[in-house]
Amino acid sequence: MKVYTFFGAAGAQSRVERRIRPDGSETLSSETRPSSRAEPSRGPAAGGALPPGGVLREYAELDASGRLVYADVSLSDAAGVVKRMILDPQHGAALLRRAGLASGFVRIPTGEATIYAPVSSTVTPVAAWVARRAAQAAPSIHLFDHVAAASHEILSDQLVVEDGRDTFVVLGDAALSVDDEFITSLPLGEVAAEPTACEVGGNRAAASWRSG
Repeated sequence: MKVYTFFGAAGAQSRVERRIRPDGSETLSSETRPSSRAEPSRGPAAGGALPPGGVLREYAELDASGRLVYADVSLSDAAGVVKRMILDPQHGAALLRRAGLASGFVRIPTGEATIYAPVSSTVTPVAAWVARRAAQAAPSIHLFDHVAAASHEILSDQLVVEDGRDTFVVLGDAALSVDDEFITSLPLGEVAAEPTACEVGGNRAAASWRSG
């Protein structure tokens, strides 16, 4: 198992546990928490921001080609789960749960490379890596948007961009740098960034969590 812990300013943190199987498939689970200086929201997760004291949890399974097999993403605040999204591309189904609203299933394309739009204004390492691997698996991808409860097709070269030196995943309003190993930087908006720790088998390697 590999563990990547991204530290931002004022306590912002995203910790990812990644398991790669012998056949090349992998699972990722993570928790992302906002800065302690996050402004209180008006209502649950207003504007898509992580609520103060909230946590964004993600679990994703990818097959050996890099296609998403299953994803479970939930955003919680102190009162409980604000919203949850479960994607099952193999069976063409998505389950959406939102506080104060009835849960419902939505049909999504089967047999296609599928990714999901960020469920908050914070783009996480797991969401970005799912996008990166999907772009390696297919020339076009179906992006599922939980707000619209629908998916639309985008080209892989619009999702992953190379500038001749670095490679970036463009997701939401953020551009995250990536290499062959994993995500190497996360945007923090206007907040100053601090180093990121990556633990692999007990070893630590420094990487930067750059400001977007």
